[in-house]
Amino acid sequence: MFRLCICLFCLIAMPLAGPARALDVPQGAPLLTVDGLIAQTNDGDLAVYDRAMLQALDWREIETYTDFTLGVQHLAGPSLASLLKQLGVRRGTLRAVALDDYMIDIPVSDVQAFGIILAIEQDGKPMRVRNKGPIWIVYPAPTPEDVNELHSSRMIWQLQRLTVKP
Repeated sequence: MFRLCICLFCLIAMPLAGPARALDVPQGAPLLTVDGLIAQTNDGDLAVYDRAMLQALDWREIETYTDFTLGVQHLAGPSLASLLKQLGVRRGTLRAVALDDYMIDIPVSDVQAFGIILAIEQDGKPMRVRNKGPIWIVYPAPTPEDVNELHSSRMIWQLQRLTVKP
């Protein structure tokens, strides 16, 4: 009788748990591809994002200073933490690759510690390739004194791919 109750419980509970929700498929032009050690995909072993998918993540608007621009910059985009959370990434290193194949490694620990965003808008307009777009990884620096060389070296623009490594 006990075994029968356990079997019935499992038969009832399993459909309620259901599989993990799959990542949506992009409807627009792809802006970002993520691969490597990720738990969610939508194109084979890849997670491909279009603008709408990025806009649906935890949206941030920041005023920041950088070594690459003059004065305060008004940037907006999803938090990198929300993207990594959606993909099931908790640790490791991100290899960020730009359109020109420039690459830099960013520790996942930086993502929460510094509130990194994937800037896709500047002054309320989509970022263009000639102005560091379509995606710019930005470490917020609310004052000029907050800008530092290490973070600046990791602020890759024209981002096209992230690879999650151990």
